[in-house]
Amino acid sequence: MAEIFDKKALDYDEWYKTPKGRWVDRIEKEAIYEYLQPRSGMEILDIGCGTGNFSIELARLGARVTGIDVSEPMLEKAREKAAREGVTVRFLRADARRLPFEEGTFDAVVSVTALEFVTDLRAALQEAYRVLRAGGRLVVGVIGGNSAWSRYYEDKAAREPDSLFRWARFPTLEELLAAMPGREVQGRSVLFVPPDFDFTREEEARVLEEEARRAGRTDGGFICAASLK
Repeated sequence: MAEIFDKKALDYDEWYKTPKGRWVDRIEKEAIYEYLQPRSGMEILDIGCGTGNFSIELARLGARVTGIDVSEPMLEKAREKAAREGVTVRFLRADARRLPFEEGTFDAVVSVTALEFVTDLRAALQEAYRVLRAGGRLVVGVIGGNSAWSRYYEDKAAREPDSLFRWARFPTLEELLAAMPGREVQGRSVLFVPPDFDFTREEEARVLEEEARRAGRTDGGFICAASLK
């Protein structure tokens, strides 16, 4: 599995510089931070941190962050970015299925668009829950199944033999909530604007997004769930 991400490390961040990438990143962070509630001094584990998108921003907010990923080239990019931005993050190569930490190590565990690539979502969530302290918060975001975005990535995987999405499984919000360990489980669906939208039309995208949320739709391209230990 690591090899498929190793090949993407060099240009992985280029997507975030596009109008689509900037929009998606903003929507995902709004959803994740609403549940995570990061604060200064918080000990946070970022599972599947990639090139450090969330880890570095959480460190800027004053959290003490450990980011893990299976891809060493991704981690190298993350370390370079953190050094360039003058923030401290501990980046380690590790597998989400076997975390190298004792029980009760972190105040919060977060994972964003990573657990689609594990073969057993429930087991990976239990392992993340294991390293939480009592009262800690688990926050997970993945590409939502049965959405315009999951179909987009499935089509991409069918067309491109080297697409990393050939190894992805996209749960629905209902499936993610059912797999979450802990108490006070809650979740939401966002990113209803389809992937073929012109994301330079930001105000129109925001209106479409808000209309879908008010309608109570659960088929968004990004689903987010949280629980307490």
